[in-house]
Amino acid sequence: MAEYWGIKVEDIFNTMKDRFRPEGATGVTGSFGYDIAGEGKWKVSVYNGSLAAVEKIDNLTGCASVMSSDGETFVGVNAGKVDGTNAFMGGKIKVEGDMAAFGKTSKMFRKFVIKKKEMTVRDYLLDMFGTVESRFKADAAEGLDVIYGFDLGGDQGGKWSVFIKDKTCRVVTGIEGKPNAIIQLGDAKDYVDMILGKNDANSLLAAGRGAVIGDLNLAMKWGDYFDKYVDPMGGGVQEQELIVLKKTISVNQRFASGPIMGKFLNGLKEKKILANKCPKCGRMQLPPREMCAMCRVRVDDFVEVGPKGQVRYMEYVYYSSPDPLTGEARETPYGMVMVLLDGCKGNDVFMHLIRRDQIDQIKGGRNEKPGTRVRPVWNDKRVGSIFDINYFEIDE
Repeated sequence: MAEYWGIKVEDIFNTMKDRFRPEGATGVTGSFGYDIAGEGKWKVSVYNGSLAAVEKIDNLTGCASVMSSDGETFVGVNAGKVDGTNAFMGGKIKVEGDMAAFGKTSKMFRKFVIKKKEMTVRDYLLDMFGTVESRFKADAAEGLDVIYGFDLGGDQGGKWSVFIKDKTCRVVTGIEGKPNAIIQLGDAKDYVDMILGKNDANSLLAAGRGAVIGDLNLAMKWGDYFDKYVDPMGGGVQEQELIVLKKTISVNQRFASGPIMGKFLNGLKEKKILANKCPKCGRMQLPPREMCAMCRVRVDDFVEVGPKGQVRYMEYVYYSSPDPLTGEARETPYGMVMVLLDGCKGNDVFMHLIRRDQIDQIKGGRNEKPGTRVRPVWNDKRVGSIFDINYFEIDE
């Protein structure tokens, strides 16, 4: 049998049982014939509002009405590819017998929906790497001479190498040459989900389900050199990307930070980190706030803490949100650390950046386990801003 838009005529009839609507066949008893040129004849029988039979048959006698059409028109109308009224008026669909009775069939069946072929993880991988060369952005890779390696585990996984040189791209199966960065994932499905936007690299790395051998920064720049992969199961529609207009804005207003935050910011000018201590529970608030969030009492007692401390947690950040004033975006990945400054305890941590070239050397501390000792690097020109501290670095 011929296919039209990937659909066979028999697919329409084979799904009638599942598409039948009893509420649309109330009080109907009779048989309806379909004569599809070059494909065959089918008889659909309804008895007292119930679908009795759908059968391929040679003789359509006894049918209340018989529809005749060619296969392409019949499939096109049922799949929504061809306008039924135009096909009928153009003589591509003909009905013999009781036209009113045949008209009731449109209410008896739900619309035929084209079923998409389900893609396996392996199907996705072959398509993803099969389209790498066509998605390559040559201009963005000018001067680049690197090799990417992909080692994706699991039953449906595999290995690939992507060579970029002289603004050209070549994909081969297996790990070849000496890759500058190898992306490793224990389960190939994690890679597919990441490319489809169902999870992110940060989460996979943090959970220990993935690793990068070699240049981490190069691995994270993969998206700079290739157009976004379009999911074949998503209707061919590519997600819209954020367009950023970098512009310094000027607002003719002033915003007061308040006396509590103001005191904290003024302290940074003098290389002092000030917390305020709750008189009831003793916890330190960084940055300081007017009220203790736990005890709901006013906090007026300021205490100088740090400036050194130990890292309790660190996060790799791969999304750089633009600065709301300038539109500038920070290069990724960067490290965001939560530092327990000297003089603080528990979860009274201070959040700031870590020196970029040290992010892989940082270790967090929990409970009695100490984390990496760090110290602030101050800005030479301090104006009373959180960026009076450029970042923290390892205190060697």
